[in-house]
Amino acid sequence: MAIWNWPVGRSAYSLILRVVCSVTPLLVGGIVAIFMVKPLFTPQPKRSCPLALNPEIDHRLYALVQEICRLLGAKPPARIDLDCSLNASAGFDGGFRGFFRNRLVLVLGLPLAAGLNQRELAGVIAHEFGHFRQGFGMRVSYLIRSVKHWFARVVYERDALDEALESAAASSEGWISFMIACAQFGVWVSRAVLWVLMKIGHGISAFLLRQMEYDADAAEIELAGSAAFESTEIKMAILGAVWSDIHLEMRRSWRNHHKLPDNLPWLIGRRAARLPAEKREHIGNTIGLRRTGFFDTHPSSADRVQRARRMAQPGYEISEEPASDLFANFNTVSKIVTLIHYDDDLNVPTSENFLIPVEKIMEETPVELVKENS
Repeated sequence: MAIWNWPVGRSAYSLILRVVCSVTPLLVGGIVAIFMVKPLFTPQPKRSCPLALNPEIDHRLYALVQEICRLLGAKPPARIDLDCSLNASAGFDGGFRGFFRNRLVLVLGLPLAAGLNQRELAGVIAHEFGHFRQGFGMRVSYLIRSVKHWFARVVYERDALDEALESAAASSEGWISFMIACAQFGVWVSRAVLWVLMKIGHGISAFLLRQMEYDADAAEIELAGSAAFESTEIKMAILGAVWSDIHLEMRRSWRNHHKLPDNLPWLIGRRAARLPAEKREHIGNTIGLRRTGFFDTHPSSADRVQRARRMAQPGYEISEEPASDLFANFNTVSKIVTLIHYDDDLNVPTSENFLIPVEKIMEETPVELVKENS
């Protein structure tokens, strides 16, 4: 090695210098390499099992899904799961295994069922089955999302190894301290490079994902009609605004009183229904101002609505009764997914001691959730 040929003499200090200069790059490189591949081996946080619908109990919703599949010529999902998000999604059952088994799962956010009517919810489900029909595209997008997720974990995720490295840097001295500092700098540089690659890959993949969204929109418009598509976009924006307000209230309520509502989907739907007309109109007008950006994985509502208007589809005959009527017991399943949301997403204990019945929560004004119970 060239290091051992340095003209630094043959004293004990020169030997130490050669050893340090030889070993440090190996150790630093090893640490950097470990930090780059650790997402492949470190387990992700455990999550509760999703709430799967029983087709024998919620047969009305399953019947609607089966009819949508028939009309669109799509393969029915193997299972319908419920969560507390303001979203619906299509994915492979069992993660990477489902990638090859072609078993698909429809995940339905209950706040959608609380705020939409049956025609609008059917359109949202049709949108997801539009993705189901994109067999090759879904697999490509799955691989893209998996790679992006790995990049994101390398760049952003911090775990026990990061804490151990920081602790070692704070407690070590001399050559060990210098070596750890070099390792920390190397990890930072490698993460910065991966962040740049992640952004470039995200921008390129966003174009593909937007085209898939437009194609799925066509299935939604075909089934529910252009007018229902537009009303769904407006209601989704309203539900999103209400959801954000409720989250702020929940944070304040938990910080001050350790209390949270026991039924989030019901609360979101009720708040959205009672929103003043002028605020609803303002939100509806606002969604028409934003345009699609280069890094957006979804087209803007304005661009989607314009396409829907150009298609001018009447849609199929579907009931416009509340979507919550499709469930055998909407109140019960809403409370269950609320508890799962608290446990998985907010990491708060699922105990009856901190739950407030939503019937007792003041909905008319944005006050603290527990004001009337204090």
